Amino acid sequence: MLLAVAFLLVLVGYPVVMLLLQSIWPDVFDGRLDDFLAPYGRMFSTPGIPEMLWNSFRWAAATTVGSWLLGIPCGYLLARTNLRGKAFLRLSLLVPIMTPPYILAICYVLIMQPAGLADRTLGGMPEAIRATFFSFWGVTLVMALAGYGYVGLATEAALRGLSTRLEDAAQSLGATWSRRAWTILLPLLLPAILNSGLLVFLDAISNFGVPAVLGPRANLPLLPAEIYYLLTSWPIDIPLATALSTLLLVLAVIGVLLSRWLLGGREVHSGRTTMSRQLELPRWATCLAWAFALMLFVLSIGLPYGTMVLVSLVDRWGEGMPTWTLDHYRLVFSEKDGGGLGALWTSLWLSLSAAAICCIVGGMIAWMVLRRTGTLARVLDVLGLLPRVLPKIVMAVALILAWSAPWIGIPIYNTWAILLIAYVALYMSDALRLGDTGLRQISERLEYAGASLGASPLRVFRTITFPLLRPAMFAAFLTTFVVCMRDLVASVLLMPAGMQTTGSYIFSQFEQGEVAVAMAMASTTIILSVVILMLLRLRLGRAPTPSTNA
Repeated sequence: MLLAVAFLLVLVGYPVVMLLLQSIWPDVFDGRLDDFLAPYGRMFSTPGIPEMLWNSFRWAAATTVGSWLLGIPCGYLLARTNLRGKAFLRLSLLVPIMTPPYILAICYVLIMQPAGLADRTLGGMPEAIRATFFSFWGVTLVMALAGYGYVGLATEAALRGLSTRLEDAAQSLGATWSRRAWTILLPLLLPAILNSGLLVFLDAISNFGVPAVLGPRANLPLLPAEIYYLLTSWPIDIPLATALSTLLLVLAVIGVLLSRWLLGGREVHSGRTTMSRQLELPRWATCLAWAFALMLFVLSIGLPYGTMVLVSLVDRWGEGMPTWTLDHYRLVFSEKDGGGLGALWTSLWLSLSAAAICCIVGGMIAWMVLRRTGTLARVLDVLGLLPRVLPKIVMAVALILAWSAPWIGIPIYNTWAILLIAYVALYMSDALRLGDTGLRQISERLEYAGASLGASPLRVFRTITFPLLRPAMFAAFLTTFVVCMRDLVASVLLMPAGMQTTGSYIFSQFEQGEVAVAMAMASTTIILSVVILMLLRLRLGRAPTPSTNA
């Protein structure tokens, strides 16, 4: 446990402390404690910063509400209705989760911009629709399309764990569907709704790709994009960037505290779970549900993916049909002109390595937190959950400060090692969460039985706990691999010179105007991720789940 605490302190605690010190004393790395709190004074005196702060908060809040409006109905349709074709609706939830938000933003820019795909295919788009998209509401829609899947899956899982007996009792007393939904379902679903909404809020408030792609076009300045420009544009202003990162951290903490306050620290249970009765939808409701599902599929999958593939295959647009080519894919798979093949290989081995480390270390830490008591267990719990609360761009800035400090004698910054550290620091919380969920389904009596027969704690974990925990850890491995492959913020901020990942390659190609090459890399990355996931599931996911019943 001491080793685990030390590991998390170095991985997470030390960078956060460096971030806070840099924001308080801008010259602390030079050994001076001058200009106390000067970056915060500059932050509030710099024109535009208060507007960015307000924009970031209301944008994250609006994205959360939008994800609720899209995701909660999906979860209800999947769990409580007899709607046919649920696999299609579930696909509409899963694919956007695997799709990087910045790729969604790029695809919609290509569709909606003047002389874009909408103008070319429809003969013109009403300027009112274009103006609405390139505004606060359009940017919110894109981010909500990237996040509603979390809400839908969380709602479905919560509903499947709830018995319908309370709703049946209310219906027998004459309560309408709306009253049953308001007085019974909503209170029971509140933890799942708020927790999934918190994930969307934290993802939105720290998201860099969508603000960088759509923010300038929508005249919507947001804090993550400003932090990126302060760190990458001349003159570089690290003190102001750290102060803004700290402010973003405060917004994230406010969101967490607000969620906990709304929950009141309580969990709601509906009693012993029994088989839930599914609602028979009338014809008009079925038609409405299918229209809703089709709308989500078109907006979150059809339009973006169709645009991605189309743009990657088009050489140029003429008066009639476009001219097709595979040259953009050939460029991606060549080592020339930016190293697309090298970016693919770098992302692949870094993602697989980070996923393995997160699962091994995260599974052991989750076991210590859940099975042990005392101060060290509480410290582990706090440190393990800290990256889940920290905005990702804030953590990336903290890692820059921590590993480029003058007292670091090991060459870590500006090497591949800093990217691996960043991936583990940013995404280990996912493995911890899934490991905790899996451990809660394993009876402690099995471990007690092994210990009573003289087995050491290590042997109990190796021969009893780990085999039962393997399905959850396999899910954690796949989840971590996907999020590392789609990472952008760590890649663009921490990328060593002469090295690229798929995220930085796509972003740089788009910024340089090579949109077709960017879309070819995006298509290749998504196809490669899906193929690897399928191979891993076939190779490692066949083992039957051991029974945890004693």
